[in-house]
Amino acid sequence: MSQTQRYTAAIALGANLGEPERTFKRALSLLERDHDVTLLRRSHWKTTDPVGARGQDPYTNGAILVETTLGPTPLLEALRQVETHLGRDRSIEERWGPRTLDLDLLYMEDADGASIEIRNHDLVLPHPRMEERAFVLEPLADIAPDHVLPRSGVTVAAQLQRLQAGGGLIRLTSVEEARTWCRAARSDDGTLGFIPTMGALHEGHLDLVRRAAAENDRVAVSIFVNPLQFNDPADLERYPRDFEGDAKKLAGVGCSMVFTGTLPEFFPDELDSAGALRPEHLLDPGPAALGLEGAFRPGHFEGVATIVDRLFDVVDPTRAYFGAKDFQQCLVVEALAAHRGGRPQIVRCDIVRSAAGLALSSRNMLLSEDAKAEALAISRGLKEVRAAWRGGLRDASTLTEMLIHALDAPGVDLEYAEIRNPSNWTADAPPGLIEEAVALVAAKVGGVRLIDNMLLSDAPVPAVQAGA
Repeated sequence: MSQTQRYTAAIALGANLGEPERTFKRALSLLERDHDVTLLRRSHWKTTDPVGARGQDPYTNGAILVETTLGPTPLLEALRQVETHLGRDRSIEERWGPRTLDLDLLYMEDADGASIEIRNHDLVLPHPRMEERAFVLEPLADIAPDHVLPRSGVTVAAQLQRLQAGGGLIRLTSVEEARTWCRAARSDDGTLGFIPTMGALHEGHLDLVRRAAAENDRVAVSIFVNPLQFNDPADLERYPRDFEGDAKKLAGVGCSMVFTGTLPEFFPDELDSAGALRPEHLLDPGPAALGLEGAFRPGHFEGVATIVDRLFDVVDPTRAYFGAKDFQQCLVVEALAAHRGGRPQIVRCDIVRSAAGLALSSRNMLLSEDAKAEALAISRGLKEVRAAWRGGLRDASTLTEMLIHALDAPGVDLEYAEIRNPSNWTADAPPGLIEEAVALVAAKVGGVRLIDNMLLSDAPVPAVQAGA
């Protein structure tokens, strides 16, 4: 008779609602009573600041090492059952919001100590963000300090020490240094994720880095305030810059290397006597640049396409990650990648919003608290139009009128509120009935220009493919 397979698993516990320590004890009791799980070791409970939406209570975190006959998927299902039993409702909770109970499967090993690796829609093992989170590694170090982590190749204790000391993030301040590092990173056939930014990093940027870290062997981030994409010199001058502060944020979210550079470094021998890029070196951003942002910010998308193309030359990433808040920019970049033969793969990521609904943006730090409250009219208006779409409304003109009316709010100086077919972009609004739609808004609130959008169609819009 064959012997039943047994596994060892590490599980993270977290909560900041109710009485976390009492909840943890009940969770452990339920796992041992109702599921084939035996507790081997338990960490001390640790208190940490919350990640994500502001105004939350501190989190209590812990980790347990268990033995079980449950395989990875049945064990994950057991954890979800315990969460539900103790009051967690995943269907209504906010991303990065407060938690009654969070049970995360960190890693599993078979009876011979071999690591179990899984990557599918429901489960990724080992946990893709385990190594970037000090609040996970600190309790894990209590129970498994010598466990070797798969991505970094160091022990839990060593990786925790690296995070606490600044993450071991490589900081480069020249384009050639970055090019050399990226070439070496790709030399072992590993995958390289890339996030181009202009700095002033917020949770939206960090979410892109986290996803890139989960899907690639290494991650590079560029920080460059690109003068080519500013048509207002005053806007360029006041754009926030803090390379060291941004690097500190990147150190804990899975970024391998961050770099910056100068316009002459990116475009050697291509600048005029005044230090500006000569017009013949600007790229045509294509039809996706027509209308809306392209009309309100002349030259903006030429600057975006030109610097992103050069960044792709420097990094040559496997995948590049862009936030959907800059929706039209995503279309421009996807077309650019298609013209480059489909490399890199462009990954368009969902908009990250505050708990109140404001789309996260580097410009938000320029808003007063009153202006932030006024700016919420934008996301409310977008949600109203999405609700109308889901109710069956398909006339583009009627949807546009509804959006404009919803944005007639105190403090909101509207530049445009438009409906477009995202897979058939046009400079002007499409007439009549449409089957795919995205609502896009630009407005000034408190003197700060904000953009936002929301897909009305149920299905996500596919990225532009090579040859399309």
